[in-house]
Amino acid sequence: MINLRVVLISLLVMFLGMVLWMSYYFYFRTDGRGHVLREADSPTAAARGQLLLARADALTNQQNYDKAKVLLDSLRDADANPDMFISTDDLEQRFDTLRTRRSRAKN
Repeated sequence: MINLRVVLISLLVMFLGMVLWMSYYFYFRTDGRGHVLREADSPTAAARGQLLLARADALTNQQNYDKAKVLLDSLRDADANPDMFISTDDLEQRFDTLRTRRSRAKN
């Protein structure tokens, strides 16, 4: 017969382990707001991503907003390519800048 005390202790240990694992993951793997932080696999992958972001910045600065939007849209799935890394925050920042400058140009 299964002892109730053993079952309760094992459930408590599993629950505490799950809570500790979730707190570790939240503290070390996210930015504090729930967004998972990712890191580049290699410095060359990060450099390639920054090169494409610089190209999008140049198009935005030249007020060529349609081409910049097309380039940024194509970079949304850049994480599927292991040879390129673009952080989500950098990409969101470029989209926000593009949106702001485009709205200023219309007014």
